[in-house]
Amino acid sequence: MCVEWNFKYVMVTHWDGHWDALPDNETYYTKKMIRFELKADKLLEGASTLFIKLNKETKKPEKAWIGYVYGFKDEENKVRFKVHIEKGIPLTDIPQRYLSLKEGWYLEAERVEPIIPHELALYPPFFYSMLTTSDWKEFENYTFWLLKLIGIHKLHRFEKQRGRADGFFIFGNLAVIYDCTLETKFDEAKKQQLENYCLQLKGGRLEHDKTVYDISHHRKQVWIITRGVPRIIKQIDDIPIKEVPVQELIKIYKTRIKEDIDEKELEKALISI
Repeated sequence: MCVEWNFKYVMVTHWDGHWDALPDNETYYTKKMIRFELKADKLLEGASTLFIKLNKETKKPEKAWIGYVYGFKDEENKVRFKVHIEKGIPLTDIPQRYLSLKEGWYLEAERVEPIIPHELALYPPFFYSMLTTSDWKEFENYTFWLLKLIGIHKLHRFEKQRGRADGFFIFGNLAVIYDCTLETKFDEAKKQQLENYCLQLKGGRLEHDKTVYDISHHRKQVWIITRGVPRIIKQIDDIPIKEVPVQELIKIYKTRIKEDIDEKELEKALISI
C-alpha cells in the first residue's frame, strides 16, 4: 500500500469509539491535549488527518485511519470538531515517528520536518526524540548534540542557573548566546532574560571554564531554540533576538551531509537562519 504522508493533523487517543464509531461523528480535545499554539488560522476546515487509536492499557497503537476534520467549535477549555473517516490503514504502513506519539492533537507542519524515506539513513535516532519530547532537559541535550553535528565546535554550556542561558557558541565571526525552550509563549516571560543576554554580548567577552573569548568585533545574535517557526523576536541595538526552530537547524545539518559547503558558507547559513 502506498500512502503519501502529507497530513495537516495527527490525532491520537485511547478513547472508546475513536475514530470510526463516534456518535454524530463528533468529538473534542481539551486544550491541554492540543500540542501546538492554538490560533484561529490553525483550525483548518477539511484538513487531512491521520487518526491513531491507542490500546487503553498498553497505550500502544492498535488501529489507524486517514480522513479529515471539519466543523470546529472553539469553546472555553476544549475544541469540538467532526470527523470524516475515509479508510483504515495498516499500522505497518505508518512511519514510526507517528506511532511513537503520545495522546494529543498535533499540527504536523510544526511538529516535524517531513523525512523522505531514502534519507532516513542521514538522521541520527535522537532527531525524532528531539522533535517529540516533552522533557525540557532532553530537548536541551539533543539541541546541544545537533549544534555539534552541524560542525560548531567552539560550543559551550553555561552552568545551569535560573535566568541564565543554556550556552553559547562562536563560529567564524558569529557569536551566539542560545537558550532552549519547549514553551510556545515566552516573549514576555523571557523579556528580561533576553535583554540580559544582549548586554552580555555587548560586553565583548564570553567566558567558560576560565577561558575568555574576545567577541568585541564579532557579529552577535541571541537564539531562542524552539520547535516553533523562525522569526525575529526583537532587535536591541545591532543584536537580533531570533526564534530558531530545531527544524531549521536540521535543514542545515542535511545540507552539510548532502552538499559541499565550506566554513564561510556554513557561517552565512547560521547568520541568516
